[in-house]
Amino acid sequence: MKQTLLILILSFFLNSTLTAQIAFTKHTINASTGTGPYTIDSGLLDADPFNDIVIGTETGSTLEWYKNNGDGTFTIQTAITHSLTTIYHVAIEDLDGINGNDIIAAGYSNDKLVWFPNNGDGTFGAEQLISNSIDGAIYIVTGTIDAGATIDVAVAAYDSGNTVWFSNDGTGSFTGPNTIAADGATSPGSLDLADFDGDGDLDAVIANSVGGTVTVYDNRLIPDGSVSFNEYTNTVETNNGFLFSVSFVDVNDDGVLDILKSNTSGPNTGVAFYTKDSNGASTTFTEHPLTSTISRPSIATMADIDNNLVDDLIVVNAGTLENAILWHEIAANATSSEFNVDVDNRIVYGITVNDFDNDGDLDIASVEYQSNDLNWFENNWDTLDINENNLNSISIYPNPTKSKLNFKGLNKTVDVIVYDILGKNVLNESLDINTSLDVSKLHSGIYILKFKGIESTYKFVKQ
Repeated sequence: MKQTLLILILSFFLNSTLTAQIAFTKHTINASTGTGPYTIDSGLLDADPFNDIVIGTETGSTLEWYKNNGDGTFTIQTAITHSLTTIYHVAIEDLDGINGNDIIAAGYSNDKLVWFPNNGDGTFGAEQLISNSIDGAIYIVTGTIDAGATIDVAVAAYDSGNTVWFSNDGTGSFTGPNTIAADGATSPGSLDLADFDGDGDLDAVIANSVGGTVTVYDNRLIPDGSVSFNEYTNTVETNNGFLFSVSFVDVNDDGVLDILKSNTSGPNTGVAFYTKDSNGASTTFTEHPLTSTISRPSIATMADIDNNLVDDLIVVNAGTLENAILWHEIAANATSSEFNVDVDNRIVYGITVNDFDNDGDLDIASVEYQSNDLNWFENNWDTLDINENNLNSISIYPNPTKSKLNFKGLNKTVDVIVYDILGKNVLNESLDINTSLDVSKLHSGIYILKFKGIESTYKFVKQ
């Protein structure tokens, strides 16, 4: 029933939009980053509306951020001073509610989890310690884990086998660690947070790289009233050689979160997703392998590359035998068409998906590990619009967004209607020229924006 409803909704929204062929254009940002670039994230780091980039390097232990100039170019900024060694993960998030997004980073070799406050002028304040006892800090994820309204931080400790979280008081001061999972033999390498069981709090999924298992943990904030994490009765997957990434995502577009994993080597190498048979902690899981010509994937993630309101699969190469980045359409729980993004045969351990040129489609930026390269790939998606009111071509940015949507090409007052993915009208607003749309009160997720009287539609992600 849900699948039928979604198909009808998508048909309604897209009946006047013709999608042209997609190609990606490579743009080099820096051909000489710190040695061994490993991790990357993107978001707004200064006062302009263009998505910036931050990277961390493994061997060089550099923390670099790049300002998006708004014209397809990026400029490296003053190096961020820090004490971290072997930076395996960075994240962009507003931790203190001041001056916009801050930077969070994990130092694997000296067991540190730290953050850097945004000064609001394109610079960052001194390193703020969250913890210096994360034994092998390797992966960061953020979200509101407890009953507060602030952004908390979870981290996987590869060497100790623990996955823990820290509660944020809203000013960037943290208490913890609080345990999500503790198993010294598993080596957790990736995790994600989402409301997997639909009860209103954030649950966790952990990929244990050496243990080869994917496991879900139920956050008992609801119904118990306090946070504790209970392991699901059934393990999602047990037979993997070296798990690299895991995430909660709706792979098959049925409105229900699935679990997506990539396994770089050994048994069960490749990409697969897992559907659940119920929302309870005793649910069982069904595996659906996703075929790709990349034989040793590092990252697998989902994003709407072709702007058809359905997320596509992006697969990234941990080897040197195939193309570095591919994307696939998904149909009937399997990959169908396969398309190139980056045709170089290079190792990539980090990508970020965002709209870097504010043209309304999603681009990809990546760090190439062996060549010390930072590049972004421009999505040349184009549409032929039926525009009954003769408005100029309109684009929306930033996308994804946390608070406001801006509009380029809007030349008259218009009525804006926003729908959730199930077609429910969740927001109506009349916008003047040069006015932003406030979406801060919407829940995180995918939304459809439509201008009243105009057949064109837009998809955006509320973070």
